Amino acid sequence: MNGLFLSTSAFCALSLPAQQEVLQVIGLALPIGSETVVAGLDASLANEDGEGPVELTVAMVRKLTDKLSDKTLNALKIIARSDTPQFHMKDVIEGTDGATTYMDMRGVWSALTRRTRNIMDDGTVDLIWWLGDEITDEAGTYVDHIGAISPLTHQSLRTHFGY
Repeated sequence: MNGLFLSTSAFCALSLPAQQEVLQVIGLALPIGSETVVAGLDASLANEDGEGPVELTVAMVRKLTDKLSDKTLNALKIIARSDTPQFHMKDVIEGTDGATTYMDMRGVWSALTRRTRNIMDDGTVDLIWWLGDEITDEAGTYVDHIGAISPLTHQSLRTHFGY
């Protein structure tokens, strides 16, 4: 079997039609109505080094989800149901039994980070990138935070959970 590796930064340098064509050929373009759109591609996820959240295939997602706690699996399902690779922390908190603040989710994020790094055999990768700062109200109370996973990981999660 032959293959071609294309970094996130190289992929993002392609024109939008070229990105759509590449994703369609590998089965990651999502038809919406009569148009085909890229499955949540957001070039802003890549930093100046072209790095971004780790990309997990469906097989890697199977390993990630194997024997996870119900709370952690639930968080991944909420992320997978998001229309794009970006998600709101408040949605994960609201959809998680026993969680009322972001502090109640620390174990979930820790477990996902640890498991992802073990699967990838790389102690530096991150499944989730937190975009910008926390969102707070006028009184400084935490309201939300936007998280993002790679488009490939998002599609793999959706496929794994049947969304």
